[in-house]
Amino acid sequence: MKTKLLSQTGRLRLVVSLTVLFILVTSAIYAQQPVPGMGHGNRTPEDRAKQQTERMKEDLKLTPAQEPKVTAINLKYFKKLEDLRKITDTAAMRKSFNELAKQKEAELKPVLTADQLKSYQKMMEEQMARRRQMGR
Repeated sequence: MKTKLLSQTGRLRLVVSLTVLFILVTSAIYAQQPVPGMGHGNRTPEDRAKQQTERMKEDLKLTPAQEPKVTAINLKYFKKLEDLRKITDTAAMRKSFNELAKQKEAELKPVLTADQLKSYQKMMEEQMARRRQMGR
């Protein structure tokens, strides 16, 4: 009877241990999955530029004449952002990012109308606020 009780206890421990192990392994696997809308995953600068241009086209009502110009500007700055990702100093990276954002806005200024530029600035402010809330 005593051995049967130990074997039941042993089985219970085994089941609990395997359950905990399963939870830990699946949590680790899930934690490595990119969250949609967060980060950039493996997207290329071209992909990100295309996505941002599409968003700007929709939000800013870009004209057909503006679209290729905006696409070229977006691509130029997403390529520069790739280089920034290699910087390990957070303060230097933030400073460089802010400088790039100002340069990009300066390049967009002659392409966009005054209303579009205001909308773009508002869009960027909202994006920065979301990043600050997420702790990025």
